[in-house]
Amino acid sequence: MPHVSTIAALATARGSSGIGIIRLSGPDSWAIAEQLTPGQPTLVDRMVNLRRICRPTTREVLDQGIVLPMRGPHSYTGEDTVELQLHGSPLLLDSVLGACLELGAEPARPGEFTFRALLAGKLSLLQAEAVRDLVDAGSDEELSLARKSLFTDASQPFRGVLSLITKSLASIEGPVDFPDQFTEEDEAGALRGATSLAAEAHAEIQKLLVDAQATARLQHGITVVIAGASNVGKSSLMNALLKYPRVIVSEIPGTTRDSVAEDILLGKHRVTLVDTAGIGATPADVLDSLAGEQARQSIERADIVLIVLDAETGLQPHERDLLHRARSLPHLVAVNKIDAGPVPAGLEAEVGEPVLGISATEGTELDALTERLTNLVETVAGTVAAKQMVTFRQAAELMTADRALRDFMSSAATGPADVLAYLLGEAREAMQRLLGEHIAPDEILATVFSTFCIGK
Repeated sequence: MPHVSTIAALATARGSSGIGIIRLSGPDSWAIAEQLTPGQPTLVDRMVNLRRICRPTTREVLDQGIVLPMRGPHSYTGEDTVELQLHGSPLLLDSVLGACLELGAEPARPGEFTFRALLAGKLSLLQAEAVRDLVDAGSDEELSLARKSLFTDASQPFRGVLSLITKSLASIEGPVDFPDQFTEEDEAGALRGATSLAAEAHAEIQKLLVDAQATARLQHGITVVIAGASNVGKSSLMNALLKYPRVIVSEIPGTTRDSVAEDILLGKHRVTLVDTAGIGATPADVLDSLAGEQARQSIERADIVLIVLDAETGLQPHERDLLHRARSLPHLVAVNKIDAGPVPAGLEAEVGEPVLGISATEGTELDALTERLTNLVETVAGTVAAKQMVTFRQAAELMTADRALRDFMSSAATGPADVLAYLLGEAREAMQRLLGEHIAPDEILATVFSTFCIGK
């Protein structure tokens, strides 16, 4: 499906780097590249061409780099494309991209290059989603599943379900369309066969929904909230776990006002660490009160709570409420500042569970804390690994199909044949949408490609 417009975008991440790549795709991409390289040899298809890149109006040399042109359909998008591999200065890349736009290219929308590859038949919808998941992968397991979806036939389990539903529907439609050719016994046999096939499809969908839950856990990760009173060293612990100074630390209580979140990898799981404001006995002012309430809300949304106490002060009365809130959630209790003194005698009994003495600033027992936290993350994440990646969109269509199948099976004994056929038709349409069949391009662009980065 050829496009009239030519699009351009930065294909590499913004920021200074050794190399930055600008990608062009569309009917005018080669002409634009020729105008950016005036007075130089004609570009050769699928060959590395070293060229000076010039401003089209003044012929000022903007950079020297590699121009890699590819004629369609033998390109990622199936269209004529050009990649400009230049020095990775953000200002330089912006100036060259601006020159491309001056010459008639349009700014690419998020995921538009992959969208064009989909329309050209270069990728299936499931593979296109896998491209996004590959780029966004935050753990080795996510990366492995995204590769599997992209480079193997990830549609096979879904097509298996679609085949079962289609066969079930065919069994029902025969007696409906040709009633004179079926006896009552034939109709009863067809209904039993259709119900059996629907039950098999339902069972397969349940397996895929287990994969969907595991995929969601992988992609969203585990949220670990670091909570405690003011000045117990939560921010210092956050920095120590991240291994770089992300959060401002000072001796002044209440330095952290807003919650600060950063991602790390613990074991094979993506983990979001959240540093919260200190929860005090009595708020000092309105801002202190708002910060404390935000911290409490973060705890309520947490998968795991890491409670930090102070070895110098022991367990304070207002910290008992924090412990009470955390008891309904997976949690650990760390006693910070043991570099200034040991964990107070009897604190563990007072807390009512094991505690671990640490020093965030000196690094004492941080390895032990990280190991305990990693083990807890593994427990919370569960031991069920996804056999394949099932995205939120795919899971939504699976649930739609499954709901229709369950309605069919519950109505099979008494429902009119045309109603039963309608329910199976709904299930089939949901699976077809999942696979990208019978779905409008604009709908695909809105539901799938809006989450892509611009240059992909």
